[in-house]
Amino acid sequence: MTASLAIHDWTSLDETSRSRLLERPAQQAARELTDGARRIVADVRARGDAALREYTERLDRARLESFEVTPAEFEAAEGALSAGQHAALRRAIGTVTLFHEAQSLAELRVETSPGVVCERRIVPVNAVGLYVPAGTAPLPSTAIMLAVPARIAGCPVRVLCTPPRPDGTADPAVLVAARLCGVERVFK
Repeated sequence: MTASLAIHDWTSLDETSRSRLLERPAQQAARELTDGARRIVADVRARGDAALREYTERLDRARLESFEVTPAEFEAAEGALSAGQHAALRRAIGTVTLFHEAQSLAELRVETSPGVVCERRIVPVNAVGLYVPAGTAPLPSTAIMLAVPARIAGCPVRVLCTPPRPDGTADPAVLVAARLCGVERVFK
């Protein structure tokens, strides 16, 4: 089973074609996208990694041997960013951390009457999957805005997925942001 999804190279389109693509009749596009996504999910469930590799090659234009980002890829990403980019990511993480820590709820225990205790317990989910879009505009800010609250909430397993670039690597800024936020596993 294969899904039909048109891929357009924005840089090669004229103004009229770009405008037409941006019109997107909402209801029809939503139905088509939902149906296409269902077909892809069903195919991946049925055929596993083989289907995933085919979709990655067709949609992301990348050939992958392995989906998980390796320690060497994380190291290469660290080296690909300037000191200024590292500082900007750390600053953004600090800002997002400050905001989300201010929202943190404390556990609460109240004896509402003799022998009757009401509690608010904070229990994080065991695992969370974080999706960070990439495409023509990688979004390390999305990695930060998803991973920081998950870390603060105490979620022990945080896994991030992001589309690969045509060379098969994940965007270096997304990888560095993920690592700085405590995300240990990233898949492309």
